[in-house]
Amino acid sequence: MRNRARTLVAACAAAAVLMVGTACASGGDSGGTSTSSGAHEAATGFPVKLQHRFGTATIPAEPKRIIALSYEEDTLATLGITPIAYAKNEYKPDGAFPWLAGKADLSKATALDTTGDLNLEQIASLRPDLILATNFYGLTDYYERLSKIAPTVGFDKDAGISTWQEVSTVIGKAVGRAAQAEKAIAATEKSISGIVTELPGLTNKTFSYSFYYEPNGLAVIDDPRTISIQLYDQLGMRLSPNVTRNVVDRSLSMEKIGALDADFLLIGFASKELRNELAANRLFQQIPAVTAGRALEVDAFTAGAVNNPTILNIPWQLDQLRPTLTKVAAVAAG
Repeated sequence: MRNRARTLVAACAAAAVLMVGTACASGGDSGGTSTSSGAHEAATGFPVKLQHRFGTATIPAEPKRIIALSYEEDTLATLGITPIAYAKNEYKPDGAFPWLAGKADLSKATALDTTGDLNLEQIASLRPDLILATNFYGLTDYYERLSKIAPTVGFDKDAGISTWQEVSTVIGKAVGRAAQAEKAIAATEKSISGIVTELPGLTNKTFSYSFYYEPNGLAVIDDPRTISIQLYDQLGMRLSPNVTRNVVDRSLSMEKIGALDADFLLIGFASKELRNELAANRLFQQIPAVTAGRALEVDAFTAGAVNNPTILNIPWQLDQLRPTLTKVAAVAAG
């Protein structure tokens, strides 16, 4: 359930997005190039060969024109690289993602629409020398054609399953900066372990994670394998048994909305109107986590980041989650 358009909702084959979507490739400079900061070490080890589910990507030399189809711009930023194109976020179309501030400027990169049919002519016109699609849900349909445009790095398992560490490691190898990627991974791991140390009471606490995407349309994460819940696992938390007992194929009827109850309840909303609608829902307001202040309600942009953890957005996420997680950690173990 990754890709800025294949959020929880898309994974449910529902409407549009559980979290952050990508849209319209307007804006951006198709003539731009990937940039690399001189403060970072030079790329080494080419040619690079990377095996993945769809074959082998052979990268003959250090790539200079990189396209990121599924959040790879975050790892690239830790390596001093800015892609020439990335998947547009429909909830923040300017590409000024807060976790990239001071690390990468996407204002001159092309924002690609990855929510529907890929515009392959547009991608080819950008003359990429590397396409990163490490968690791109549509890759099964597009790999053969993308790989004819440029070496294309796909996922090993299924989209949305590889951990953020695995993805960042692959990206580091693809651009010849494996050692730097490992250092960046360690820095993010440190931010997570810091929360674990700060809030030991999170251990074994339960959580639920859902998205209200349309009237009476509730999508709920119920797959313990997905990257969407990896961060909570690292914090020592576990998916609520209420979810595993009641959610079917990521869908939960509004009559059973009480099944979202957990030590920590996180819910995202596709719009302010939907947020107001659920605020008036008596069954939702009676959920113990809601009445106790252990529910965190977020907008679609924040929900998208939570649904798709990356090496850079995780520290930002933790800042958003910390106040509520602090309440959760203080609750006596049941």
